[in-house]
Amino acid sequence: MDNRRQNTTDEQDILQLTLDSKKIRKILKTDSGNNWISYSLSIPEVDPLAYIEHYSDTPDLFYWEQPQNEFAIAAGGSLVTLKATGSNRFTEINDQSKLLKRKILSISEHDHQVTEPVLVGGYSFSDHNIHKSWKNFGASHFTLPEWLILKTGKKSILMITVPLKDRNHTSIIENLESVLNQFISVFQSIKAYKTPNSKDKVPDSDLLQTESSFSDWNEQVNKSKKLIANGTFQKIVLARQVNVEAEKRIPIPRVMYFLRQQFPECFNFMIKVDQGPSFIGATPERLVSLKRNLMMTDGLAGSISRGESASEDMALGHILMASKKDRSEHEFVVKDIRNNLKRNRVNAEYPRKPGIKKLSNVQHLYTPISAKVTEEISVHELAEMLHPTPAVGGFPKDDAVPYINEIEKIDRGWYAGPVGWYNMNGSGEFAVAIRSAWIMNSSARLFAGCGIVKNSKPSKEWTETEMKLSPILDALKLATKSRS
Repeated sequence: MDNRRQNTTDEQDILQLTLDSKKIRKILKTDSGNNWISYSLSIPEVDPLAYIEHYSDTPDLFYWEQPQNEFAIAAGGSLVTLKATGSNRFTEINDQSKLLKRKILSISEHDHQVTEPVLVGGYSFSDHNIHKSWKNFGASHFTLPEWLILKTGKKSILMITVPLKDRNHTSIIENLESVLNQFISVFQSIKAYKTPNSKDKVPDSDLLQTESSFSDWNEQVNKSKKLIANGTFQKIVLARQVNVEAEKRIPIPRVMYFLRQQFPECFNFMIKVDQGPSFIGATPERLVSLKRNLMMTDGLAGSISRGESASEDMALGHILMASKKDRSEHEFVVKDIRNNLKRNRVNAEYPRKPGIKKLSNVQHLYTPISAKVTEEISVHELAEMLHPTPAVGGFPKDDAVPYINEIEKIDRGWYAGPVGWYNMNGSGEFAVAIRSAWIMNSSARLFAGCGIVKNSKPSKEWTETEMKLSPILDALKLATKSRS
């Protein structure tokens, strides 16, 4: 009874949401020539992914959720786009962000650390990203969305941003109200959703997979090992691409629904640029997060499967911890992160012995790394210090990464690049876009990689990539077998 009463109250609250027009008018009088106004207000708890489902056919969408940490973002529309390419792209995006901040008038109905305007997007793996499949994404792409739902714990916030094309206060408030009313209308549509009748279900869709042969992979791994033996580098990460074709359009929000169910501890993300393809994933690896002056990153490398019983799972974990090959691969990652931060006068703190991060289908060696940083350091600068880590590039980075494209013979695009969000207060978070896929209509390209060191075995590494490809592939199968 209490739950039903609470649900009814929440629905009424959403239907009765209004803007504080007096406060808006008062602040607009102090406006000194800003280009946009951003207004944030508390809303009853909603599921951000439900809004992504409703807007799935519209351009410029972003979804980000780590269910285990009770944090999620859904955003749509693009009022401003920040782009940069080349070796200075992180600095250029950071500089563009500083300029943009000066042009946004921010109003909030409450005091919360994440109520400043939020930008969403990411970076490609390489400094240049010119392949036609990734044309919309570029080497870096961030947007200031028209609407954004942010869920943290039990608290949900709606941010609305509109242009200040003129100084007519009534017109500005009407534009804000228009977006708010659209939010309410979508809520009513979601509330009225009806489960399809079983006899109306769409037939299952078969998935056709194509990929390179094991012999090609064997050649790539052995070539890498020769370069390692010659002292060119100590580790390189190679990725595989699997192409999937469905009989009908892939329902991406449903793919994300199944991914977050299966991987609540991962960063589940979806980025759609313009009306083009979407880039999705469920990655266990955080590149960097920044909250006030606390920076956090992950050392994640070394993998083994999960067991089919508690005893087997525990035994596999002990095998992983005792593996010289995996421990060595993991130490490359931690050492490189520490050195890159130290080079930039950031002193990292971390446990000397790795732990194990268990996902539903795989377990990894894991070292959490943190550091106190000065207010002058931005999340983009930290991302530049760390990307790409040896977990997705190699070690030493400058020696190994130039060989990746030559050996892999695939276009990574945004695979293994930093994706995420940041706000104008300096907080932000980027994940490493592994366990990911590029999707357009009925076509998908799935990516997964593994680290190659001197004693790597091609067959074992092939099996590891199969294990890492399975989450997205399984989600695609489930989504295309459900009503879209």
